[in-house]
Amino acid sequence: MKVVINYRVIQGWRAPIFQKLSNDNDLDIEVWYGPDFPGTKVVSSTNEFNFKKRKLWSFKIILKSVNGFILMPFSPFLFFKLIIKNPQVVICEGASNLANSIIAFIYCKIFGKKYIWWSLGKIQDRVYDNKRLLIDKLITFIERNADNIITYSSVGKKYFRGLGIPDEKIIVAVNVIDTESKLNAIQQLKDAEELQEKYSHFDFINLFVGALTKEKSIEKLLIAHKKLENKKINICCIIVGDGSYRDELEQEAKRLQVHNVYFVGKKILDSYKYFSIADLFVLPGLGGLAISEAMCYGLPVIASIGDGCEVDLVSKRNGIIDKNMTAEKLADYIQYFYINREITKIFGEKSKEVIKYKYNSQNYIKMIKYAINN
Repeated sequence: MKVVINYRVIQGWRAPIFQKLSNDNDLDIEVWYGPDFPGTKVVSSTNEFNFKKRKLWSFKIILKSVNGFILMPFSPFLFFKLIIKNPQVVICEGASNLANSIIAFIYCKIFGKKYIWWSLGKIQDRVYDNKRLLIDKLITFIERNADNIITYSSVGKKYFRGLGIPDEKIIVAVNVIDTESKLNAIQQLKDAEELQEKYSHFDFINLFVGALTKEKSIEKLLIAHKKLENKKINICCIIVGDGSYRDELEQEAKRLQVHNVYFVGKKILDSYKYFSIADLFVLPGLGGLAISEAMCYGLPVIASIGDGCEVDLVSKRNGIIDKNMTAEKLADYIQYFYINREITKIFGEKSKEVIKYKYNSQNYIKMIKYAINN
């Protein structure tokens, strides 16, 4: 079966999923993607993968919205390339890649091909401006007329069900990293003794990993740690990542005079060291994929509203979800795990169990294949 997957870029965390899908001999999968947006997380992986892919000549669309910048490619020759390729199924990234998703939708409807919308649905409690509300009508029309929906979480399923889409057309593929490879790699980790030694004077290490953008609400984490420092609690926070908001966050840390928060920048090859020495993972704002990675390392998780997968991945047995997260609440939650080390250990073990036996890349691939073959 010929399948075209149309994505903005081939991100490092998504590429292994494309690779695993391409390993299926019953599927002829080709990933079509656009140019990088340097300085953002919308960039393709530089690693080598052997699945079929095609970079489309595209215009870069950059628009400012109330929630940051909208970054997407527009590939003017996409329609004609689809005619030449003649795929039976086209899978589109959804609203993130809206310009090309519309073109692919029109192609599928004209030529009787199957169209799959791959999307988180809608970010919970997000406020959109009036221009976006007009675009939403178009997005909703496409969603309702797609042949199948692949969504990131049970939160996404609830959203699509609310549009009147029948359950049999909504496939939940919980959004995770390549957990299989991650779990295998953990067994052969190079030691992180040097890093462990660097932070050994702290009793507890709190970790954030992700792009440093405004919607991540990392300032709440800074304020929370200042409150913990004022209580003379011997704890530190390591912030792994880079992004457009980093300078502002570092200035905020100086303004707050918080001492035990460390910005270590973006880490790719040695990010495992930070996960391996941490005691707790915190995601105070948007995000989601880093949760599954933290759980691979047996870390409890504190999360707020993410991409929806946090609702499936995190329960009362391995962490805390608070949709109305404040810096004060976050400080209390971190202190709870700091004080209750045995519970922290039990929660961490449960995190790893969830990844091993329930929400992992194998199940992810299985559900995507089901959406294609259904």
